[in-house]
Amino acid sequence: MTINLLGTAVGAMMVRNRLRSAVGSPKEWIDFREESGGSIMEEPVMSRLARLPPISFGWYYVTLRSVTNRRIVTRQAELKAVRKQLRTTLREKGAQLHAGYIAEHEAHLVLRVGGGSLSAITGSFQHEYARLFNRTHDEHGSLFRLHYRVILFQHQQWLVPLTHFIHWIRRLEAPDSYQDGLWWSTDAVYRGSKKEDWITTNVVLRMLTRGAYSRQIQEEAYRKLFDQAPPPNHARLFRHGSAKDPRFLGDAEFIADVWRKTGRRSPDQTRPARDYEGDIQDVVMQVIEQFIALCDQRLPQGQSSAWRRVVTPYNLRSRSRKRPLPMVRALSASYLIKHRIATPTQTARFFNCGPKPLSAQRRRFYEALFRECFGAKPEILFCPASETATSE
Repeated sequence: MTINLLGTAVGAMMVRNRLRSAVGSPKEWIDFREESGGSIMEEPVMSRLARLPPISFGWYYVTLRSVTNRRIVTRQAELKAVRKQLRTTLREKGAQLHAGYIAEHEAHLVLRVGGGSLSAITGSFQHEYARLFNRTHDEHGSLFRLHYRVILFQHQQWLVPLTHFIHWIRRLEAPDSYQDGLWWSTDAVYRGSKKEDWITTNVVLRMLTRGAYSRQIQEEAYRKLFDQAPPPNHARLFRHGSAKDPRFLGDAEFIADVWRKTGRRSPDQTRPARDYEGDIQDVVMQVIEQFIALCDQRLPQGQSSAWRRVVTPYNLRSRSRKRPLPMVRALSASYLIKHRIATPTQTARFFNCGPKPLSAQRRRFYEALFRECFGAKPEILFCPASETATSE
């Protein structure tokens, strides 16, 4: 035990020394943490631009955060569970994880998507893991924040620096106690000390060695760079994105190419047009999650089980009128229209229905029916902790 404690102390001292000797450390890192309110990756306060249309085989940096007063993981077993669900989702969607960091309140992921959309990956992962977490803890409600941060990046230029930064998040935020606490990163996989075959490491390692296939050479090159702290200016870029467009990180040619492929222009050239499909999907996924939780909590078991089986993203976008699908559509529409996330026409198009099922009269009817069924106002679906959500 004495040897282990000594080894831990020496390891922590070595990390502190690396921070002191690294470029821009420690003063610039301290200044950046103060500028960021104590967290090197706290979400910046800024207006949210339109989501980009799906980019097939694009490279994305995704930051997921837990809702207030909840944690993504509360014990070691859940670190395994969240990785297992992430692995399952990525394999189902044909995507790859190249770097990752998961802690109690946040997850940072470097992903390359397949032919599908990023929102399908994140939506499925968050929904399935929240369902598992709530069942384990006998809880209900959203686990992840409704909106997550995404940057589409040029991997030839930024994959290695981004992986470097993600593997140092824990050390940079807690240099004196980075080994403590509940967290996981892909750093150990790159170093060869842990084996997880679902994590893609060969792209970064070959970039570091200019294509060398020798694992020993790759790991030596990795340690040489990744044992040093990343520059603080990289964190600012990963936090804010490109100056031309905060949704991207890459050179001017890369950004212009994405604008050309997506038919979107620079925010400086036109007012941001929202990706209504992605925004609507975010709201609907939250409604589904909360609705199912309320069914378990407030309905008889038979009715709860029946409604749980019916309320799925696919069924909501079908023309089925099986209960309670019309209610869930109407409640989602009320929120989307009231908060100007989408117009009635855009909402009806998303649900593949005409305007009548989502008319103001139908929405009022289903809001009253919801209060009758659940003894609460529909606002509980969007703000479950709100004191105003109880039906009067």
